[in-house]
Order: sequence, then structure tokens, then C-alpha cells
Amino acid sequence: MKLTTAQRGAAWMILGVLCMASMDVMAKTLGHRVPVAQIVWLRFVSQAILIGAFLIISGQSLLSSNHFRLHTLRGFATTTSSYLFFLAVIYLPLADATALMQVAPVMVALGAVLVLKERIGKRRVFGIIAAFIGAMILIRPGTSVMTTMSLVPLIGAVFFAIYALATRFVRDDGPWKALFYQGFFGACFASLIVPFFWQPIAHNDIPILIALILLGIIGHLFIIRAFATAQASDIAPFGYAGLLFAISFGVIIFGEIPDILTLLGAIVIVSAGLYVWYRERLTEAAPEND
Repeated sequence: MKLTTAQRGAAWMILGVLCMASMDVMAKTLGHRVPVAQIVWLRFVSQAILIGAFLIISGQSLLSSNHFRLHTLRGFATTTSSYLFFLAVIYLPLADATALMQVAPVMVALGAVLVLKERIGKRRVFGIIAAFIGAMILIRPGTSVMTTMSLVPLIGAVFFAIYALATRFVRDDGPWKALFYQGFFGACFASLIVPFFWQPIAHNDIPILIALILLGIIGHLFIIRAFATAQASDIAPFGYAGLLFAISFGVIIFGEIPDILTLLGAIVIVSAGLYVWYRERLTEAAPEND
């Protein structure tokens, strides 16, 4: 059976988020033995070297961008969000951390309104509010369930939104250069703090660390391939498959069984994200319907 363009794009997206969820498993496994700052630095350095080598071999210049300030901002934002997301994955149940991270796409929509002055209607405002209600169900303020760490992925989502919004302005550089500059400037910012946390890595942890780095790079490449294959509006909802993978990995590998409120909060967040995506798609077709 021959797949349509949208189906091929969806398949690449699902493979991409599977790789990213698997990377989170590696991070959670390593996190109590290898400093997060060291993991983040090694990830971005490896990404910059591998993607940079590919660009050079393919005859492309590494210094031909007109958006170095924006790439610098992207590097700072992606370093911060990666650091916070890894912390969340390590110290929170995998399902909780991943569900809270799913607020990020909604924050991008909110940021587009505040920063890019995009038009927004009451229905999308409802979707954004619903996403934060879902986050509050997960965090449960005022109860013993709430911890300072539960706020970390939400702060990480803010920086991810900054990264995503800045990426909109550098599209003419192409996905490969955007990926290289993400790694290069990410490594630069990570280098500012990694000396304070550096420690020898046990031999048994090296294969896990290599797997983490490769899964992160391959996951990004698969997601890039997804957006190159099909329209973003067709494949964006499949990114939420990462939450299903996270819940499955949490139960199977770490024995983390989410409670009813965790599942409810996750459902509300994902539903809100899908609703915002749906309204944005309608707006692109007919702005007056928003």
C-alpha cells in the first residue's frame, strides 16, 4: 500500500518523537550519575560537529547566515530549555514531565500573539487557558503533590517557545543550517557552565550517553524530514504521540504508574493543544472564523 504525503510525514514525525522520548529515558537513566550540564554540553557539541561535518562535505558554507543574532538567541533558549527539560525528566515521573512539556506548543501560539502580533480569537484563548488548567491539574497547587521541580518543565516550555518563535525568522537558512547553529550556539552557552559540573564518566555510562546524543540528533532529523515531507498543519498533532511513548516507557522501564489526575491533566493539555492547532488551521483558511 502506497502512503500519501501526509501519512509519510506523520510516520516521520512519530519516529522523531519516539527518538526524543527514548532520549529522555537515557537522560533519566544517567541523570543521577552524570551532571545535566555535562549531558547538555555533550549533546550540543556532538550535534554541531556531526551536522557541521555534513554541511562541509556537501559543499555548504557554515558562515553564510544573515541571522547570527537570532541564532544566538535560539542557542541560549534551546540550552536553557534542554537543561530544564532534562532536570524535569530526571526528577519527575516521565509521564508528568512530558505532559507538562506539552504546554510548549500552546505557549508558542501565545508567544506568536504577544511577540509577532498575530491575530487571536476567543476560541484560541479558550484553548490556551485550558492548557494551563491541565498543567495546574498535574501540578496541583496547595497539595503535597506540588513541588518546585514541577514548575521546571513549565519554565522550560517558555524558553522552548522563545526558541521556536526565533526559528520562524531563520527559515531561509534551511533546516540543516538551523540544526547546526542550534548545536553550535547551544554548545557555546553550555560551555559557560559545564566546567563547574564536569566529572569523569563511568565506562558503563558511555554507551548510554552515546545513545542519548544519537537519539537526540536522529530525532531532530526525523522531525525535519517530517516537515519537509508534508505540511505542518497535517503532521503537528502527531507530535503528541511522544506523551504516549513517555507513559509507556515510564510504566515499563521505571515502574511509574500515573494516577487518575495525572492522566486527566495530560488529556486536558493535549486536547487544548490539538484545539489550538485546529483553530490555527481554520484561521489560515478563513481568518474571519477565528
